[in-house]
Amino acid sequence: VKVSERVVVRHTAGSALVRTLSYLRRDQRNEVVVELGKGLEMGQYEISKYIPQYLGEAALYLHPSELDEQVLWLKGLLGSPNDSAVAGALNTIAVLLQHYPAYKERFSEKREVYDHRRRELLGLLLQGLAHYRETVRQEALLVTGKLLFDSPILDMDEKAHLFSLCYRKLLFLTQETQRPNGLTFFYRAAALAHINKFIALRRLDRGPFAFEKPGKIAFFPGTFDPFTLSHKGIVHAIRDLGFEVYLAVDEFSWSKKAQPHLIRRQIVNLSVAGDFHVHLFPDDLPVNIANPADLRRLVDLFPGQEVYIVAGSDVVANASSYK
Repeated sequence: VKVSERVVVRHTAGSALVRTLSYLRRDQRNEVVVELGKGLEMGQYEISKYIPQYLGEAALYLHPSELDEQVLWLKGLLGSPNDSAVAGALNTIAVLLQHYPAYKERFSEKREVYDHRRRELLGLLLQGLAHYRETVRQEALLVTGKLLFDSPILDMDEKAHLFSLCYRKLLFLTQETQRPNGLTFFYRAAALAHINKFIALRRLDRGPFAFEKPGKIAFFPGTFDPFTLSHKGIVHAIRDLGFEVYLAVDEFSWSKKAQPHLIRRQIVNLSVAGDFHVHLFPDDLPVNIANPADLRRLVDLFPGQEVYIVAGSDVVANASSYK
């Protein structure tokens, strides 16, 4: 799988290895997955490019607690400075999602645990779309389109469920990055063509999509210099109350010298890219909360929904605009 000079040998070995896993003990399965992971971690393209297909399938033979450890390891690998290692992690995550429906037949666990892990895996791909390196963003988009929504393995209902979770994120993240150069433009177009193919087939087969409209909107403005784990904890607490949260990054701060606006915005974007029902508010729709006309415009953006403003008690006490 790792070093054969013949591609057919690598694929034959990988397929044989996956077929063997169901006959192995729990500890042996774990050893196989760890060993495959070492090849991916090296970040040498010649070794790692064939591993994701079989590592993703093999990981789904692990016990739930060990699978969760593998997901955590992949999450850490996405932070590698080596582009090949990150690309391998993204491809492995996509293969995991491709074959994930088979997991519930192998291990008994609560439905909410199964669904939470699926959302976490999808969120890791979305984090790749928000990455600060262009090569990683390209790979994440191609993997999402080709291996997920153009997958011959996933059925249409499973693809539709994943799409309903991430369509807002896909729309935003593909527009949030800087204007692509010529090569990047065509790379992105090729990736989006796979997603478009799924949308067209789904509409022909089942009719228009029916997306659930959130009832309550939480508009959360702030300097976010920087966006911290405490901010993220607050966002999750609000989201878990049933809100769709929109984070608006202020251009400047009256009280302190903040980092440049685009840097703070990029940090927030990367931090929440994998969190569902949490979004970055569009930069081309500035909202001054001290301006009644802006507040009316904000409410008009969400017809038929309740709109709330999120503010810390210290801000309410000291900032006149909130009063």
